[in-house]
Amino acid sequence: MSIASYTTALLVTAGLLLHCPPVLAGGKLGLNHIWSRLADLNGELGSVESAEFSPDSRYIVSGTKFDNSVRIFRTADGHQLWEHTLAQEIERVAWTRDGRQVCSVSEDGMLNVFDVDTGRIVFSHEHGNGIDGLSASHDGKYLVTGRERINGKGVSKVFRTGDWSLVKELPHPGTVNELDFSSDDKYLAAAGDFHVRIWRVSDWKLHKEIKLDKKHYFTDAKHIYINTRFNPDDSLLAVGATQGYVYFIDVDTGEIIRRMNKSGQKTETVEWTKDGRYFLVAGHGSSIDFFKVEHILNRDIGNDAIPYALRAPVTDSLEYMDFNAAGTLLTTAHQDGTVQLWTFMSDDPLINQRRHRQVRAEQDAKAKKAGKKVE
Repeated sequence: MSIASYTTALLVTAGLLLHCPPVLAGGKLGLNHIWSRLADLNGELGSVESAEFSPDSRYIVSGTKFDNSVRIFRTADGHQLWEHTLAQEIERVAWTRDGRQVCSVSEDGMLNVFDVDTGRIVFSHEHGNGIDGLSASHDGKYLVTGRERINGKGVSKVFRTGDWSLVKELPHPGTVNELDFSSDDKYLAAAGDFHVRIWRVSDWKLHKEIKLDKKHYFTDAKHIYINTRFNPDDSLLAVGATQGYVYFIDVDTGEIIRRMNKSGQKTETVEWTKDGRYFLVAGHGSSIDFFKVEHILNRDIGNDAIPYALRAPVTDSLEYMDFNAAGTLLTTAHQDGTVQLWTFMSDDPLINQRRHRQVRAEQDAKAKKAGKKVE
């Protein structure tokens, strides 16, 4: 290239840069893939049913469908720390809130609690039928399991984590597929078959019950509720179902304020970003779909007109997804036998500025406490 041509190219490039909008940190919504690890040794013939971050985000626990294993992975590099093989498929895994134990529930009706450091089982409880649901309260007091139906009736069992004593049995008119505590631990939601029940944790009394009106909406009796998640401010409960449906329920009133279906495929897992601005849906499809919550709540926007905020492609169908406590990392459990890690990129252009101010305030507070001058 001649000097004249090179100079011309530089000038053109400079001109383009001058007309480009500034790129702001956090300016574009996205998921960046970090690593993928085999968690079910059967690969495509296997499936990872559940994956969840430890409270401090340093580790991820997974539970698998066909090699019946509980595994602990280090978040930073995906290194596997230990595994424990059980008798039958594992439906859900969870951490106790102190991060010292992980729990699993499986098709053989067993709740097992493992010591994180050794992988040794420290507590077990038999339920009489397969267990699908599992959730730990945010204050660390309770662990709740959801059993499949016997003679048409399921149950949620509440255990006290301090001594693993059984506190309460909450009835459910069918299988309990999934459970979730609200962030303030005021409510526990149980979803399964044709019912969602919201329980008050203070006295374990029924707050609201939402029944699936299959006669009005559907002709397929297999259409059931299969997962649930409170939004960050606990005002909404999202409930995923078969055939691609997601229901958004007002927690105070029990009203279904939106019935959304964008895929027509089974909704295996739902999640909210920690700022409550976006809602994630995944399942028997090839992507994790993001929607703006303001669009979902706008009743002037019809179902077909709700736009996608982001469609992140995945290697295979998802069974579960979980944000870490800060909402910056996402782990996903897949039917190809893998557990995967992503970084979540917010579209909030001020996110880094707020983070810097937060860190500075924390540093100043520590300095003042130590008697140092802060300018």
